Amino acid sequence: MLYKIKLKIFKILQNMLKFFNLKIYYSKDENFLSNLKVSKIIDVGVAKGTNFLTSNFPKAYYFLVEANQGYYKYLEEVYLKKFEGKLFKVAAGKENTSKLFYDSGPISSFYNRENFNFKKKINVNILPLDQILLNEKISNDTILKIDSEGGELDILKGAIQTLDKVNYVIIELRLQKIDTYNPSEVINFLFQKNFFWKKILKVYFAKKGIDYIDILFEKR
Repeated sequence: MLYKIKLKIFKILQNMLKFFNLKIYYSKDENFLSNLKVSKIIDVGVAKGTNFLTSNFPKAYYFLVEANQGYYKYLEEVYLKKFEGKLFKVAAGKENTSKLFYDSGPISSFYNRENFNFKKKINVNILPLDQILLNEKISNDTILKIDSEGGELDILKGAIQTLDKVNYVIIELRLQKIDTYNPSEVINFLFQKNFFWKKILKVYFAKKGIDYIDILFEKR
């Protein structure tokens, strides 16, 4: 009964906001990760941590791959005191190289963004993820999560051996404001590696449309 009342109120608000060309959405949150059996997580672009992973898998072993040196102190002195894991102070990509890194906190990237002026630039080393994890034991009960502000496809291209080992991939798939890939390229690349679209974990709305979505892929 309470749910029906909420929906009626919500529909009234929706109709009111249409006048201003605005939209709001209502949906129940579901935790699609809670039933996965996972012992290890490769977190590429960890920043200060991925909450939906640590909350669901607090006992997992974390391989943290982070390009932004501004996060290293926090990850070493706070994050790795709470969760078991290892930090790799390097960027992941499709080949061994170095590039200018546009440093701006959580939206730091190797790529320029529409309507955003990055002021701080540093040179950062890049290695294929397969090379970064060369001496690590990666089992099939592992999640590979990638959030790299436009570098997702390049990282996948440098992770062929890693994709052979893991059963799950979570990608932050950007739908606008980047020109490094088309979303269909990422989906098709994973499909060719036997990863199928499983669930949308979260949708991030922008002023105009959807900015990006977090998607869970599962190997079959």
